[in-house]
Order: sequence, then C-alpha cells, then structure tokens
Amino acid sequence: MNASASIIALDAKGIMRDGVMLINVGLSAVVIAVITVLGYYHNTDATMIAWFPFLIIMSVITGPSGFGFLFGLLMVDEKDTGVRNALAVTPIRPSTMLATRTVLLIAYLLAWPVGTVIIMNMTWQALPITYTELLVVAASIALMGPVTSLGVASYASNKVEALALFKFISFIIISPLALKFIEDDAWYRMLFLLSPAGWGYMSFDAFVQGDQTMGLVFAAGGLVFNFVLLMACIRYYQSTLYKTD
Repeated sequence: MNASASIIALDAKGIMRDGVMLINVGLSAVVIAVITVLGYYHNTDATMIAWFPFLIIMSVITGPSGFGFLFGLLMVDEKDTGVRNALAVTPIRPSTMLATRTVLLIAYLLAWPVGTVIIMNMTWQALPITYTELLVVAASIALMGPVTSLGVASYASNKVEALALFKFISFIIISPLALKFIEDDAWYRMLFLLSPAGWGYMSFDAFVQGDQTMGLVFAAGGLVFNFVLLMACIRYYQSTLYKTD
C-alpha cells in the first residue's frame, strides 16, 4: 500500500512539473466545458440535440488514449531522465509500479466518462442512454488507456518520438467516429472493429437504438479485445525494459 501511494505521489509531481502533461489535462477539461456551454445555448435546437450523442461518444472514446498518453509520457520521461534506473534500486518492484498505474488509470477512465457526461447533460438534458449503459460502454474501452501508455513507453525514447507515436495511435482510435457518417447497412462497418475503440462505438450506438443485447455483446467484445492487447503490451514492455524482473 505504501509503495502504491509513493508511485501515485511521484506521478502527480511529474504531471504538475511538466508543461506538456498539464496542457493535456487542461485540454480535456476545456472540451467538456465547451460542450457544456453549447448545451446551455442550444438545448432547444433539435439539430444540435441530434448531435449530442456523437459528442458524448467522442468524449468517451478520446479519453482513454489521451490520459493513457499522459501516463506514457511519464514513463518515457523516467527513461529519458534516468529516474527509472534510480527506481530500480528502491524496494518498489517494477511490477508493482506497472500494476498501480494500470489500476489507477482504469479506475479513472471508468469514473471520467460518467462524471463528465453528468456535467454536460446538466445543460443538454438529452442523454440518449442510461448512466449504467454509459458505464458499460466506458468499461469496454477503458483498457485502451494502459494499452496506449505502454505502447508509447515501449517504443518511444523521448517526448518527440512519443508525440509522433501518439498521433498514429490516436488516428486508429478515433477512426470509428467516422461511423457517424456511414450507412447502417454498409458492409464495411464491421471493419472498424479492428480499432480498439470500434467496439465501444458499436456498443454505444446499439444502446442508443434501444438494442441492449447487442450493446452488451459489443461491450463484451471490446473488453476482451482490449484485454488481449493489454496482456500483449505488458509482456512486451516487461521483456524489453524489465528483463531482470
């Protein structure tokens, strides 16, 4: 427990002293604020209300990659500054640090969508699904957070490389948002399930249409898909960076 508390304190200090990381956190809050303000002025506009579900799923999908990148930057910074080598001689095991960050990130990514949607819906009053269904959708893609952080930390040697890699990861993750503009009967819709976020989008869309069964099926598929990715990322990360662990 003390080791986990030390890791959390270390990460908090790392975020607070790094401008890039603070901007990443700040932008997330700005997006929610903008959507909330739009609702205040347009909550009686039928055209704008029709776009509210898309704004919700966009916020839910981009959260895991954004905050995953935040933790990935912390890990890259530790490697770049030699902090990781210093931590290697402390009583804190690398596996403990990895587990603490993973659990913390997942917990945050379950709470973040529900909390932010509650705020946005205060002005919109147009939530198309229940909060329980929203939590199910969030759970189906929450593992994208640690997948992103481990992917960035494994392949990037510095922050410049991390930013370039994050752009590529972000493109893959946000690609399912294109489903908004694709016909429901298009044969290639299922190709978007190759994206870790595609399952979450499909789950959300099914819940919006009132199909709870398919909503749960897609959510379960997303959970399994992202869990497999996470296990692969953990194995690769440990094999390359913690060979002695």
